[in-house]
Parts: sequence; structure tokens; C-alpha cells
Amino acid sequence: MAEKNQYSQEGLAFLGKMERPIAGQSLTNSPESKYAWEQPPKFVEMQPALDSMFLDLTEPDAYEAIVNLVDDGNSIADIAQIILYAGFEEGLYNPDLMMLLIEPSMYLIMSLVEKAGRLDYTILKEDDEDYEEPTDEEISYLENILNKSKKKVDDNKKSVKLPRDLTDKIETVEVPESLLAKSKTEEEVE
Repeated sequence: MAEKNQYSQEGLAFLGKMERPIAGQSLTNSPESKYAWEQPPKFVEMQPALDSMFLDLTEPDAYEAIVNLVDDGNSIADIAQIILYAGFEEGLYNPDLMMLLIEPSMYLIMSLVEKAGRLDYTILKEDDEDYEEPTDEEISYLENILNKSKKKVDDNKKSVKLPRDLTDKIETVEVPESLLAKSKTEEEVE
């Protein structure tokens, strides 16, 4: 009868070459060298965190990156998740505030993307594994609900989710010109 714990030497050698932390290694770090998220967060209130996020996202490089991510088909929720998790890792806010920032950050990103003229974006991607073609009745029902929702959003867009000062700031943000845009002649500039 063969032993149960016989492992191939090639598999063990491969596992030994992987550069990953040993289990419990994070518990051996020096107390003086804490990670950013192990210290008190920079922001403990939503409004200052949103203001900082707005300033970061309206930097020309960041703004262009967000628009490019949307153009590549990434959802608003995925972009917000990346931004929020990076902020948590930098020690900007704790997990509780990060969760509270999900919805306002998504509205902020949508506003910035709309300001750049990209009106065809995906808010949340669904998994396509169990996809079934909808019937005509389901489509017309969903279109009716979508039209009603769009009307409500358009009616309440500025007053519902983002603070007024942020929406005013979004209106004044200059959209960076794309690298692929047609260059302007001197006559067009004047």
C-alpha cells in the first residue's frame, strides 16, 4: 500500500521557487514599520474624503485614465472599487468609510465621465454564465422601467447624491484632450 504523503519532487521544487509570503509572516513585521492601513486613517468623515477624491480624480492623468477605462468597457463599479481599495491601502480611510464612499464615488465617476462626453457606460457588469434571451414582454417591461428611472435620475440628479459644491466643481472641470483627437490649427484655436 502506497503512503498518502508522497509528493513529487518537481512539484515541491516549483512551490519552493514561488515568491509568496510564508503563512504568518505578516505577524513578524517590526511594530515600528506598520502598513498604512494599520495606522489611524487620514479621513474619518465622508465629505473631506470625497473632496480629496475629487481633487485626485480631476488631475489630468487620472481623469484621462478613468475615461480610458470606461472606453475599454470597464464598469463604473469596478473603477470605483479600484480607487477605493487603493485609498484604503494608502491609509486614507478605514473599511467602514470606504464602504460608505462606494455610492458617492460611483456618482462622482459617472459625472466626470459624462462631462467628458461618454454617455454610454456600464454601471455594473453582470455575469453572463446563466444568460437567457429575454422575451419581448420582458424587454418592453424593462424598457418602461428604465425610461421611468432615467426620468427620475434626470429630475433628481443634482440634488440627490453628490453635494452641491462637488457638482459645481464638476461643471468647471476642463476635460483633457485625447491624444487621438484631431489637432487644432492656429486659426481654430483663435
